[in-house]
Amino acid sequence: MLLAATLTACNTPSAEAYLDFLYSNMSMPDSIDYPRSYFAAQVETALRAKAEMPWGKLVPEREFKHFVVPPRVNNEDLDDFRTRYYEELAARVAGLEIKEAILEVNHWCHEHVTYRPTSSRTLGPASTVRTAYGRCGEESVLLVAALRTVGIPARQVYTPRWAHTDDNHAWVEAWADGDWHFLGACEPEPVLDLGWFNESASRGMLMHTKVFGNYSGPEDVVKQEHNLTEINVTDNYAPTRRLTVCVADSTGKPVEGASVEFKLYNYAEFYTVAQAQTAADGRCSLTAGLGDMLVWASTPDAIAYQQVSFTRDSLVTLTLQPRSAFVAQPTLTFDIVPPASSVKLPEVTDEQRAANNSRLAVEDSIRAAYEATMPDQRSRGNHSVIEAFIDSAATQGQSPLAEALIELLPDKDLQDVTLDVLIDNIQAPEPLTARLTELCAMKSPQLQYLLSPRIERERLTPFKATLNKAFDGLSVKQLIAWTRDSIAIVEGRNPQRLRITPLGVFNSRKADALGRNIFFVAACRSIGSPARINDINGKVEYLNDEGQWIEVKFDAETEVVAPQGTLRLTFTPTKYVPDAKYYTHFTISRLGDDNRLQLLTYPEEATFANTFAKGVSLDAGTYVLTTGTRMANGSVLTSMQTFEISEGAVTTLPFALRQNTDEVAVIGSLNAEDLYQPLTVGAKNAQPAGEARSLLATCGRGYYILGIVAPNHEPTNHALRDIALVSDKFENWGRGIVLLFQNQDAAARFNADEFQGLPATVSWGSDIDGAILREAVEQQHLPTASLPIFLICDSFNRVVFVQQGYTIGLGEQLMKVINQL
Repeated sequence: MLLAATLTACNTPSAEAYLDFLYSNMSMPDSIDYPRSYFAAQVETALRAKAEMPWGKLVPEREFKHFVVPPRVNNEDLDDFRTRYYEELAARVAGLEIKEAILEVNHWCHEHVTYRPTSSRTLGPASTVRTAYGRCGEESVLLVAALRTVGIPARQVYTPRWAHTDDNHAWVEAWADGDWHFLGACEPEPVLDLGWFNESASRGMLMHTKVFGNYSGPEDVVKQEHNLTEINVTDNYAPTRRLTVCVADSTGKPVEGASVEFKLYNYAEFYTVAQAQTAADGRCSLTAGLGDMLVWASTPDAIAYQQVSFTRDSLVTLTLQPRSAFVAQPTLTFDIVPPASSVKLPEVTDEQRAANNSRLAVEDSIRAAYEATMPDQRSRGNHSVIEAFIDSAATQGQSPLAEALIELLPDKDLQDVTLDVLIDNIQAPEPLTARLTELCAMKSPQLQYLLSPRIERERLTPFKATLNKAFDGLSVKQLIAWTRDSIAIVEGRNPQRLRITPLGVFNSRKADALGRNIFFVAACRSIGSPARINDINGKVEYLNDEGQWIEVKFDAETEVVAPQGTLRLTFTPTKYVPDAKYYTHFTISRLGDDNRLQLLTYPEEATFANTFAKGVSLDAGTYVLTTGTRMANGSVLTSMQTFEISEGAVTTLPFALRQNTDEVAVIGSLNAEDLYQPLTVGAKNAQPAGEARSLLATCGRGYYILGIVAPNHEPTNHALRDIALVSDKFENWGRGIVLLFQNQDAAARFNADEFQGLPATVSWGSDIDGAILREAVEQQHLPTASLPIFLICDSFNRVVFVQQGYTIGLGEQLMKVINQL
């Protein structure tokens, strides 16, 4: 009652009004899969923060409604983070001003979570805390959730793809005293508006955030659909220009309703970072950073495309051509140029930096102590659930099935799965249990498509017992008919492509197409019929009695067996790329019936040699092979080659990577997160100094030099002395140089007195179990592991220079490349 009275006195809308706001703007999956009581508790906690936090009365209603009240940040699984951690976070920020509180909440997040690459499904913030690590998308969801918990408006900023390197990133903006400030999630800095990505963001072309509801703020709106507003915040980080695209037909008449996609080259494809529909005048616009994109316009009958430069273009006209004209064209080439760096950094004193570093070390130790309590590194903080499941299965005589299920599930699923989900998957009726047990004993690949509850990126919930009871005795064809006739398809109410749970679809009898597909696969598995959503092309398929995967089309009365042909690639290797990698050097996309490109998502380890050289089966149709050579300055030499796959025929397609000998190219990779043992180098030997450290932690973001050297070794001696000759140039460059010995024994034999004058930026260390040396040799395709090996790398894991063995003038060679970066 006191809270309600306080809020009424401040003219704050009631909890019911905010709850109505959430439901009137909510996506269909959230309204189906979560109870009203969940959202009511979120609103109540938000209002409590508004009443109890000192900045509560200072936050404008617009910012409170859109950036504090909503529990959803992006596409994460919703959980009870806000209600669970309110008291702890409120105590943490007690007595602080709002900007200090923002920094403090980020320290709390770092104390609990650190960065580690993970799969694409996004954990809820409470699960991320329990796991103690997450990728940038999960870290930023956590920080936004934590800030909103204490009543501070916050939003996730996302660049779908960088322009200058193959990657993406997410971070956070928080509101304070009338302005938005940015920070790296779980990566505390001494001040706001500072993160390792300042320089990268200054080269970004599109950075945006998704706002719950119909938001009317000062930012440029990229897109607004079903009460979700996508706003463009690129101006906060980089110089921009607005580009208008006019789409016309062959007579010059403007075309209304054409799809216009703005595509950035990244991961060896032209990835759509923004999409718009042309208005009655045939026009649409985008504000972006000052670099190049490919604009792709399409209608069901025609295509147009053009490379555009946001540096110089303000208006471009694309003339649609028939699909056949596009298909008949020879290979297209584009030289894509990213924006230049324009970074500006806030001032940080030495005292602020030292104090912050000290706090980070303490927080690392707190997190490490928690991680030390985890007996299982797959399930992490969820290990008690897994242990309870194993024990329960043992008492029921189902240990083999339980162990198989644990083996099938990805690590991330083990980190947030609940006990009822696991039990639901091994308590099938007897005939199905017997079949599962038999497949388990055979180690059959079918088991994945029958036993596992994981279908796509949906939240795991129990469904098999319910769906088995509902559909037992139905054939797959009957289940297809039931799904087609009983599930109403509702499009346009799920702009974030959230996944509806199978029982959510079953109970509500409605879904979008993706939700229906997930439901159908779940129902098939529940009645003992293997089914899947194909990882490569996204088709819904079931396995028939002949062992064929049959595509399901709910609008067709008969089974669909798509006509197929074979693609066989031939590749011209280069000195540094003997085997082209999918997503690094090339990708394949299908040109759909709507004249838009759909990427074929092969496994990350796919290469020309291991996947495409012998031939792969593809559905008959039109495809585009995209290739790219990333240069050290971020520019890319790309090509697009159209080809046809015909039923029963083999299409042989040669390809090569474009080259430019006048520019520095990306020639390999090395993980900047790799660990080494730091050393203190003395007159006669080198001794361990502290705990293992990553190359990234030593050198920071940007380029650095890695050398793997040998003691008392003539080629190494030449190399080190050549570097010393231009020591002043390396010091002026200012980037880190890490010199590693193969092991501690080698380090102990090194005499530093023989190598005076090396740059002050050198850090010494030893490889741990030879891991960095092996990676350097394998990823750069070096013929042997002979030393020394010198590489110029960057924090995005790219290698732009490699030199192995004996050479003269190494210092000058390194500086020549550095001066071109």
